[in-house]
Amino acid sequence: MTAETDRQHSREQTRRGTYVYGITRARKSAPGELPAVGGESGVRVVSRGGLSALVSDLEINRPLGTPEDLLAHERVLDAVAAETTVLPMRFGAVLTDADAVAEELLEPHREQFESTLAELDGAVQYAVRGTYLADEHLREVVEEQPVIAELRDRLLGVADEAPPDERVRLGEMVHDAVLAKRQADAERLVQAIGPTALRSQVHEVVGESEALHVSFLVDRDQVPDFDARLEELALQWTERMSLRQIGPLAPYDFLGGD
Repeated sequence: MTAETDRQHSREQTRRGTYVYGITRARKSAPGELPAVGGESGVRVVSRGGLSALVSDLEINRPLGTPEDLLAHERVLDAVAAETTVLPMRFGAVLTDADAVAEELLEPHREQFESTLAELDGAVQYAVRGTYLADEHLREVVEEQPVIAELRDRLLGVADEAPPDERVRLGEMVHDAVLAKRQADAERLVQAIGPTALRSQVHEVVGESEALHVSFLVDRDQVPDFDARLEELALQWTERMSLRQIGPLAPYDFLGGD
């Protein structure tokens, strides 16, 4: 075998890798037919010492990160999360082959994985997103803040002639009031969900009409009660906010403990 053939053979060997989605307790197979990152091989499991990694093979001579890749990563993890506890790996985790997954990932980190799986056992993540309807939050801000209402009324009809600092002041006041309203609404949501959630995490939102984004870690046995409480709040807010529940999801936001 020539040196050039050796180099070509080496390149061919390194063109493929094993993509890792997440870690579960030992299992025999992945759930159903799942779309794999890279779209080449199906999702399977690699097991060692009571743990299993959900993996698939892919070519590694192209960059990861297409929308299809990201969606496949999430779909695999969320499909498993619907059945059992799974620890999601960060997107883009690729090892050399199945042996490397067992020897370099599962075996040396076994105690850490087992501890986290035990901590999250029986729980699943849900996300709740809220969107204000028809600028209802701005109307509320004006009603609740007399100073804002007074300044707004003073500037109506004379916006072009109004001093720039007055317009800036109004904008800052509205911005701060909306931030406070978002925080209050997120806190109201957490209170409404109450003991049906083991933990919660409030995320920042962007966009003028976005109201809230809160993740909840929910015991599977409590999911019906969680759903009922969320539906009750959605009815209370039906004229001011649309609530959207997403899940079950892998516990992306609760891997670091309290």
